[in-house]
Amino acid sequence: MRRLALLIALLGGLAFARVTWYYDVDQGNAFTPATLDFNPSAADLACAALLEPGAAPAGAVTLANIAPPAGCPQTPPLVVYAVDPDSGDTVYAALLTVKFWGRKRANNGTYGTRPLINLIKNSYALSVTASGDLDDVDDQFHPPFTRPPQNAPVSTGDWYAWRSSQTISLADPQVSDVQNHGFWNRTCRDLYNDRCWSAVFTWALPVRLQVHGGEKGGYQITLTPGYFERKTASTLSVREGEFSFPELKAYGR
Repeated sequence: MRRLALLIALLGGLAFARVTWYYDVDQGNAFTPATLDFNPSAADLACAALLEPGAAPAGAVTLANIAPPAGCPQTPPLVVYAVDPDSGDTVYAALLTVKFWGRKRANNGTYGTRPLINLIKNSYALSVTASGDLDDVDDQFHPPFTRPPQNAPVSTGDWYAWRSSQTISLADPQVSDVQNHGFWNRTCRDLYNDRCWSAVFTWALPVRLQVHGGEKGGYQITLTPGYFERKTASTLSVREGEFSFPELKAYGR
């Protein structure tokens, strides 16, 4: 009872504050490229058929027990990386950009970019919708979202097949376009009735196509970011004499 009385007294002396960041679904919050083309060549398909003859469709001609020619990997899987349909460049990851807003200043220890990054890494995952040729090929992604650039294939860790909807964890982002705004900024007034900051976070999500030999032609998937979804319970902490409930909310639309 004595401990309970002390706790009640402590709670009575503290205010409750909700530490909230917002992500802008109208500015940013997009994949680049949003559409990924996968175009295995005739040589890729031949290599895959040699490596995995059992994966070819019924009735297909296979060349089992023949050593793969030069240029083929010695063991499966054979993988093909995405092409940006606009530039024609090979890409190993889709880049996700999200614009965030926070209270006070970007370097603030309670409301700034660093505590937001920690919150996202520890407590949130991003829902992602995928559409296109999901049922026709073995399109894959490699979680978590990681810091760009991603200029080379990922050689370790687990790859997962795309579904129409999934949630994916996030690691540290690249932070850019950090701006501190005064009270005159309309978004600051709308969200906080106070001064605030904005910044763009960028993550890379590795993607690839695993080729088994039975594919035909080119394939395409389109990625659309959804909302940040909490994956753990809210963390209650005491900051600046207040109990705080850090959380992330969508803004816009």
